[in-house]
Amino acid sequence: MSKTPTKTPESCQQFSPKDLMSPNKDSTGLAKTIFTHLTNIHSFLNKWIKVCEKGTKIVRSISTLRLYEYNSDDFYPHQLTTLTQDLLEASSALSDIVDGIQILNDQLQALAKLQPTDLPIINTWSASHISSQVSTLYLSLEKEYKLKQVITENIAHCRDENLIEVYASAWEYSVYFNMESNSYLFAEVGLSGIL
Repeated sequence: MSKTPTKTPESCQQFSPKDLMSPNKDSTGLAKTIFTHLTNIHSFLNKWIKVCEKGTKIVRSISTLRLYEYNSDDFYPHQLTTLTQDLLEASSALSDIVDGIQILNDQLQALAKLQPTDLPIINTWSASHISSQVSTLYLSLEKEYKLKQVITENIAHCRDENLIEVYASAWEYSVYFNMESNSYLFAEVGLSGIL
């Protein structure tokens, strides 16, 4: 036989909170997915910086070797073979980074369409604002990669010493990609600056 529960002083003081849905509550996990994508982009950009620094050393070595051997009859010094192979590896690594960011950019563009309103998804930025910033970042990174690819293809065969120096400087100093312009994007989600 069942017994009807009675109120006791102990049961009257039990509190069970209810979870109220707020307009900014992310019930679909969109914020977590966007945060994960931004973290991955941040990681890719840190790798980009490291590969570019490695490439800068290689390009400077090629530049020095080409300028030293400039007056000799040997157009393609034997030391250039390993340097150009190393530079090709660096260029390939940059290509992989750009491809990875392209995938994340495409996914963020699709995620922005899932949130039709401009309500903030992470702190103060909406999904559409984040996706537009990532799209701008990707386009500038793609231009920078194409420039580095041209440098990789041409620096070892260049005969003009001034052009060799231009190539070396263009590899070292990013012409199209500005790391500082993306600092607000990563600061918004609590990620440190790019090293």
